[in-house]
Amino acid sequence: MNNFFLHKLSPMVGAALVVVMLFAFSGVANAAESTLDDNWYFTLIPYIWLPSLDGSMNINPKGGSGSGSADLNADDYLDSLQFAAMLTLELEKGRWSLLSDIMYVDFSNDDTKAKFPNLPGGGLEIKADAKLKALAFEVAPAYALYRSESTRFDLLAGIRYIGMDTEVTLNASTPLSITIPSRNFSERKDIVDPIVGFKGRFELGKGWFLPYYLDIGGFGVNDEWTWQAFGGVGYHFSKLFSMVLAYRHLQYNFNDNKLVKDFYMTGAQLGFIFRF
Repeated sequence: MNNFFLHKLSPMVGAALVVVMLFAFSGVANAAESTLDDNWYFTLIPYIWLPSLDGSMNINPKGGSGSGSADLNADDYLDSLQFAAMLTLELEKGRWSLLSDIMYVDFSNDDTKAKFPNLPGGGLEIKADAKLKALAFEVAPAYALYRSESTRFDLLAGIRYIGMDTEVTLNASTPLSITIPSRNFSERKDIVDPIVGFKGRFELGKGWFLPYYLDIGGFGVNDEWTWQAFGGVGYHFSKLFSMVLAYRHLQYNFNDNKLVKDFYMTGAQLGFIFRF
């Protein structure tokens, strides 16, 4: 994906989010609603997410002629995936809810191309092994500006933590220029970002419903932006069990002096919803 587009997209999403929130405050909050119960509900959602993994890495990010880049991509998710665990939890009472989501993924791609365009005598492209381990955890209280039997619209604000271990190892059989300081580049990154957003659903009748979610965060606090979007279609098999098939996108854009420059996962997700 074009790097210019990546860096511009997060502020665009943020502007769209502000517009939606202003609309919600000015209109939706004043709408009448049906009398709904205020009981406690607990929702457990284990899910399977099959995204493509993409992004870019700065090799030797301190600069110089020995600096390069590598594409961090894994279009074949199952072939590159080493391990994954994903779970969403939600506690709800009346208009208030508390959402938490935890995800751990371990990727390894031994077909990465590392590019060094500024070497004396011409550029060099080397086959490399790229590895990424990421733990993402989100917690966000939410308040329903509008809820009825068929519609719910919540505003949320919270934090998202991501811890990433990244590593690029250049092919040992390829001779290196003396300006390339090493064959192995690694970095550990732990970041906690504020996030704001909205979530909700539309009940279509006969068991069908449409869930949606959007957040944006970072705001340059830790020299990065992040955003996430989710939308799909679900079916209630009973009051206790539902399933949802959705499309999800999670993205981080970091500044250029980090090993990971940008990172995003996008693809289909299947969730199993248990509500008590």
